[in-house]
Amino acid sequence: MRTLLLALPLALASQVATADDTIVVKSADQPAMYDFGARIGGYGFRREGDNSDEGWTECQMGGLGVFASRRLPGPLFIEAGLDAYTSRNEGLPTDLPISRMSALASVAGGARTNFTSWLRGFVQLGGGVELTRVSVPYGEDETIRDTKVMPAGFIGLGFDIRLGKKTYLGMNVRTLMMGNFNYKREDLEMNEAWGFTTPSEDQVFDASLDFAAQGQFFVRRDL
Repeated sequence: MRTLLLALPLALASQVATADDTIVVKSADQPAMYDFGARIGGYGFRREGDNSDEGWTECQMGGLGVFASRRLPGPLFIEAGLDAYTSRNEGLPTDLPISRMSALASVAGGARTNFTSWLRGFVQLGGGVELTRVSVPYGEDETIRDTKVMPAGFIGLGFDIRLGKKTYLGMNVRTLMMGNFNYKREDLEMNEAWGFTTPSEDQVFDASLDFAAQGQFFVRRDL
């Protein structure tokens, strides 16, 4: 009887230790609640009437940004990002040589899924605002400038590969809907004001919604 009484506390202590170990293991397997990353990439607008692979070359932009995301229940997550882009001036000779600098602030919701222990994919839907500074040379020594604040939206998908315990390397592609300008030089030169008097900023930079294709590479780190 005395041996049994001594054995019971030892058995209970062993069960508690086993339970504690199980809890620790399960907690360690949980994905991180927050992550932070940096990305680099570019985008280009679709040329009107050009549905080929070369059609996404109008106003090609390149830049980089930072982003952070928070895990939600299940596969869901939310992401906030801030990106800066500048025009590459690699258009056609018939394009109006517009110089463009943009800052994009965005918020997106998405869902992730694991394909393997080291590979996962995701989809996103988001929107935000673009602050852009545009300019175009006029005549021999004059420049027309303007600043615009325009809405932007996107849908995208991507994947990332686990490089370590908390680090991921990945890429994503997006279809953007955002403001764009008329790059057809002949259309503006046919304007009555062009060539006789300096046209106004609103005449040159009359923005309209347009589609753009974007690709980005990123590094993500769990916090």
